[in-house]
Amino acid sequence: MIRGIDWRRKYRMLRSLVAAIETKFSNKIGDVRSVTQSDDIAEVAVQCSETQQILAMSDIFMMRDALNLLGKKNVVIFGDSNMRSIYKDLVWLMNNNSLISCDVLKRKLENSFLGDTLLKCSELHKGRDFEEVRLYEKGDSHVEFYFITRCYNEHVQNMMSAIKEKKMAAPDVIVMNSCLWDITRWGPNGVTAYKDNMVKLMKLFKNSLPVETLVVWTTVPPISTTCYGPLLVKQVEFLKHTLRFEVMEANLFARQIVVSYGFDVLDIHHHLRMQIHRRAADGIHWLPMPVRHMTNLLLTHIALSWNCPLPGNFQSKILESIKEHESEEKVEIVFPTLPPALVESKESAPATATEFTVPAALPQKKKRKTSRAKRRKTAMPAMQSSPPKPLPNKENLFPNKDVAGSMLDNEQPLEPWKPVIIYNIYGEPVYLKQPFYHMIPKHWRQSLFHRQGRKMAPYHF
Repeated sequence: MIRGIDWRRKYRMLRSLVAAIETKFSNKIGDVRSVTQSDDIAEVAVQCSETQQILAMSDIFMMRDALNLLGKKNVVIFGDSNMRSIYKDLVWLMNNNSLISCDVLKRKLENSFLGDTLLKCSELHKGRDFEEVRLYEKGDSHVEFYFITRCYNEHVQNMMSAIKEKKMAAPDVIVMNSCLWDITRWGPNGVTAYKDNMVKLMKLFKNSLPVETLVVWTTVPPISTTCYGPLLVKQVEFLKHTLRFEVMEANLFARQIVVSYGFDVLDIHHHLRMQIHRRAADGIHWLPMPVRHMTNLLLTHIALSWNCPLPGNFQSKILESIKEHESEEKVEIVFPTLPPALVESKESAPATATEFTVPAALPQKKKRKTSRAKRRKTAMPAMQSSPPKPLPNKENLFPNKDVAGSMLDNEQPLEPWKPVIIYNIYGEPVYLKQPFYHMIPKHWRQSLFHRQGRKMAPYHF
């Protein structure tokens, strides 16, 4: 038994056990950094096999596979720093048969990355107006990246208007996600604005893009409870304790909206839920291996959407079932109907009102059983006689009946406050005036997407 052993001996035993496990896995997987361009496909596949075996939902793409799939295609990526990592890894994969390094993933605003062009940029800061636009061209393939801090932004509007006016060609693939910035950096009403902007964005895509364009919305990867970085400035540092739960609710909401408009959703959060040990130290970004896994997931999704053959570098039963399902005869896909909150009523609200103010799917609220005292209190007003009417105040009466109209009878007082009557535990009426309204308790819901009615806290999520 280890109970009576000294703590130094426990520490030595634990270190030896960890060293044995590391030796076993290093012999099986190999060192990732030793991969070069001349490596065979099988060697690179072995490095990614540990990640792929846990969630075998994607194939392993090499350089020639990515170039064959994206040949003569235009891919546009909108998003934050995690989407920049996918862009860099995709560009790296189109040039090398190896994994990208951590130092390359951390760089930003470089003048050229593997031959791409920095089209537009701002100074390096933590503000919401940070900009970075990059373009990579290789042969007939084009990959663009736009750093955005809001899903419905100026870049998207300008691009969609140019496509609608036929001033530019529509891209073949649009990959997008900016949820973290939407719900953390846009003030106390950021969540409500995010829900409104998601609906506006999907309507804009539906009205501007052709049917051939593949729109893929990616979910936010899992977030740590101790995350830090440029995203969480000092004013919103308190959000890090609950951000992982809010991200899950935001992913679910985005999935309902995107699917309702007939676009695709790539659930990266689901595929990386068992890879949190490969998350970076800041708790938000990821190491090269899970980034390559995200790239493989994206390329697999694109290949299956275009009915292109997969490379076949990784074998799994799930991939085989997906191939068999894709090879069957095509049937008409019936998308789910819009949630009730998105259906436009005949009596539309004025133009100044928001188009979407409630969640798409309301939670099923259980009917709580009231206590005996509350039931007795609610039944008391029916048994008691009506409370005495206050005496008319001559000073508050209207001079004539025509001013008040038919709403008031003769000699009816017009008090500046509306009396509120509650009953104590003895059944006696208690008359409260307006300044005492704060004494009546109000129970607020403590959730991100259901606490919008509370306007007292500085950040009422």
